[in-house]
Amino acid sequence: MKLSIAGLVLSVEHQYQLSTWFCSDHEAVYDKYKPQFTVRASHAEVLAEYRRLNGEFSMAECESNCLYRKVCFKMLDFDAFLLHAAAVAVDGEGYVFTAPGGTGKSTHASYWLREFGERAYILNGDKPIIRHMNSGFYVCGTPWRGKEGLGNAEIVPLKAVCLLERGKENEITLADIDTAIDNFFRQVLIPNKEDQIEKQLDLLDRLMAEVPVYRLKCNMSDEAALVAYDGIKTHKMSVQKGW
Repeated sequence: MKLSIAGLVLSVEHQYQLSTWFCSDHEAVYDKYKPQFTVRASHAEVLAEYRRLNGEFSMAECESNCLYRKVCFKMLDFDAFLLHAAAVAVDGEGYVFTAPGGTGKSTHASYWLREFGERAYILNGDKPIIRHMNSGFYVCGTPWRGKEGLGNAEIVPLKAVCLLERGKENEITLADIDTAIDNFFRQVLIPNKEDQIEKQLDLLDRLMAEVPVYRLKCNMSDEAALVAYDGIKTHKMSVQKGW
């Protein structure tokens, strides 16, 4: 199976048909493109994943986990990495919301769809790829989208990262560097090879230097999307004007 993800063509060798089904909209349709890398998961690796998850997921789902982990580690060679987050596009620009599971990333993303209507869509509901290319960071759709399965194969410029947390009031402020680092390390896939760890750290450093990172407190209301969007746009304008 040949896929197009984050502007790259890759080959995924799999045993179970589940991967074919949920990767269908990322299939690379042009045979002339040679894969830039190949991933595969052995039966032993899939079985180890199945046992690690205490048999709570099927072997097909465990194979999918193994394959995506390998894809993400290979992505580091192309200035790209996995961020556990929900990603929304508005007017062709990307905004990602990262937080521990159960905080409400998908719920908050749905507020943006209700607030902005046809201007917005969910790029990825759970596991987008962040890639540096063309002198900037982009957020990229992937077949791995979380339990809701929300997303598509688009790639858009990344305009902001929001560290999402629940609060009584909707409020957005710039995150300090320590808070940003702590949150990112909880939501990226840390490799076990030293050279890949260095690449991951370098990418995070560049991300924080080039893309605004916000701390977003929100309650369970549609207003949270507008507060976040307006706060990001206001900060962007003040930076451009040198305030």
